[in-house]
Amino acid sequence: MSRHIRVMVAGLLILSGVLVFLPSGYVDAGGLVLNPGFELGEAEVPYGWDLGGNALRVDTEPSYAGSWAARLTGEGDTLTQWIENITPLVTYEAWGWIYVSGNVTGLIYLDFWEGKGGRQLVPTTVLSTDNTKGYYSQKTASMQAPVGTTHLRIRLLGIGWPDGGEVRFDEVGFYPIRMFCFIATAAYGTDTAIQLDVLRDFRDQVLLSSALGSHFVAAYYRVSPGLADLIAGNDLLRAVVREALLNPVVKLLQVSQGLWSARLDTT
Repeated sequence: MSRHIRVMVAGLLILSGVLVFLPSGYVDAGGLVLNPGFELGEAEVPYGWDLGGNALRVDTEPSYAGSWAARLTGEGDTLTQWIENITPLVTYEAWGWIYVSGNVTGLIYLDFWEGKGGRQLVPTTVLSTDNTKGYYSQKTASMQAPVGTTHLRIRLLGIGWPDGGEVRFDEVGFYPIRMFCFIATAAYGTDTAIQLDVLRDFRDQVLLSSALGSHFVAAYYRVSPGLADLIAGNDLLRAVVREALLNPVVKLLQVSQGLWSARLDTT
């Protein structure tokens, strides 16, 4: 077995161990979204979400992760959540897993507001998908909060309802997109290093495509800003993190890229 293959296998085993043994309750996989997987609630009412129509949470299959999902079955069914303390001019990433059966379209609407229920500042960003053929499909988008933003509104709904149609949502997330590479940016001294592109691709195509990987990313979001500040202010620490930690990880990802790249469902 060649040295590169041994390094690859060891690295993948370490990464798998982190993702498998990370406690599921360690941090919300939805970043700023409360109860992103609808696991918390009283019976059919999920914590953190306002229900409209006959929308509810269910513990029947199919669900993407965990035991619960949000289910819509007709016109007027919606789930809404407001997120406060949004920072203007910051780029955020939104994502959600959608399951659709029947001739209906599942939608996630996201819009920035000045004040809760006050004034919508820019057109709504829409994540959507049609019949997902028995599987959940992840949809993502990047969006920058305009000047004056204080809140984000998330709405889950469906349009074009036929008899017997159903839409489900699971693991809905929203978080600042650049924070994933805070530590790497501090170590390399720039946010345009090609190594950061490799790390971002792995995040988008592998980590965020699974519930455990999303938990890992969310945990990183929570701890990385403080560590990045410490690294950025110490040239020796920057060099150690860059040469001993980041460069080997990036090289491993580059060598194994054919195994993990372009895994997201783009239907």
